[in-house]
Amino acid sequence: MKCKRQFFSALFDVLSSQLMTIGDILCVIFVVQLITQFEVAESYPFTGVRGYMLILLIYLLSLACHLQSARLRKK
Repeated sequence: MKCKRQFFSALFDVLSSQLMTIGDILCVIFVVQLITQFEVAESYPFTGVRGYMLILLIYLLSLACHLQSARLRKK
């Protein structure tokens, strides 16, 4: 049982760090896009309010993975 807990804790750690990296990259792209006022195609998913929500969702998933990993390590 302890082996499974360690495996899932490590998995959630990796997911958390990868999601945070993806969120950071998308946030930088979003900010550069706002500063330069670059016009993107309508199909691009990270523009406007939809972009805010997608980036926030990625950060919240990262937080959830981090909290789950911490909870598994605590037991």
